[in-house]
Amino acid sequence: MSETERRTPRPWLDEAYPYALDALDDDQRRAVDEWLDAAGPDTAAEFRAAVRRIQETTAAMTVTDAVQPPARLEAALMRALDQLDPQVRPLTRRDRTGGQWPLRWLLAAAALIVAVGAGSWLAVVVDRPDGGSGAITAQQVLDEPDSRESSVPIDGGGAMTVSQSAALGAAAVSFQDMPPLPADRAYQLWRIPTGNAPKSVAVMTDEASVVTAVDPADTLAVTVEPAGGSPGPTSPPIVSMTVG
Repeated sequence: MSETERRTPRPWLDEAYPYALDALDDDQRRAVDEWLDAAGPDTAAEFRAAVRRIQETTAAMTVTDAVQPPARLEAALMRALDQLDPQVRPLTRRDRTGGQWPLRWLLAAAALIVAVGAGSWLAVVVDRPDGGSGAITAQQVLDEPDSRESSVPIDGGGAMTVSQSAALGAAAVSFQDMPPLPADRAYQLWRIPTGNAPKSVAVMTDEASVVTAVDPADTLAVTVEPAGGSPGPTSPPIVSMTVG
């Protein structure tokens, strides 16, 4: 048994959920990629198939008409996210036990899917600057004293609007009048850290809006991808904006 296998006794099951949700930092994602390179083609293919199923299921479950949720539903959802086990976050390799934390990732993902189904905002669970955990909502971003809003046109029609708060380290991204896509295509939002590879934020089949963690130097961009999304951009961006 390799050192990696001793470190992660259920590797593809334990890592597939945060990998698919793009919840690993650069070092953690690199560690998974290195493990995949050493694991052999069959295990790597099984892992990537699991990641693809998770992404496709999440995308399929978020295909819904956006309606404004009752305030009580949003409040209940935010309380539920805040009450999730504090281990619902990327774990370092020394933290991983191969136990039940994939289930916690499923609970977090389910809460985010409910957020989309109940309204027009997809919230991403991020580490808060105050050390807390849970989801930062679009309203929190908009209400911050340092919140700034910018809008850019999208190639082919429509616009992307970004409201960003440096204090929260988060941005609320919304879209207006985006052209409809064929059933086999989807819009995919990417966060591009300076000097690093693009990170998938969300796969969107409509104008669902997104709240995501950002750094002022990050670039947000949207590409058109196959339905279910891609591990990395496969087409030029139709819109992009540097956050800061």
